[in-house]
Amino acid sequence: MPSFTQGGGFYTPFGKNQFLRSTRDLKVDSATLAAATVPAVTIDGWPDQKILQPGTVLAKITSGVDAGKVGPYSVDTVGVTDGRSDTANIVGINRTFVPWQLIERDVEVGVVYEAAVVQGWCLEQQADGTFAPLSDATAATMTAKKNLDIRFR
Repeated sequence: MPSFTQGGGFYTPFGKNQFLRSTRDLKVDSATLAAATVPAVTIDGWPDQKILQPGTVLAKITSGVDAGKVGPYSVDTVGVTDGRSDTANIVGINRTFVPWQLIERDVEVGVVYEAAVVQGWCLEQQADGTFAPLSDATAATMTAKKNLDIRFR
């Protein structure tokens, strides 16, 4: 029988990031995301949680055990040596919300390569593993790439 217990506690809210300006003329490809490239965080006392938000810029992994897969683009050009910090390897923007699956395995994600997006709602991985709004430099690089048609608004 259903029941209700009052005072269940407060939890840090998180939800799906919205980054698209429009869904018109949206083009998406698929790729395998390497779980090892997403940093683990502690949420409400639960350690080792992995959450990948839509709007995260993705780059192809060119070396190591996950070569051929994708992971979050990182601005860390010293600590990230698998190719994800090279702007030439950027393949697009993640469209799939992955709230827990990366704890257990690699997952298939949708990679947006043609769209109108809000730059401030897109994310890139910082040197400390956190995610921050997409920088102007990365956005300019993505706009200049021949294999992408991302229009930032």
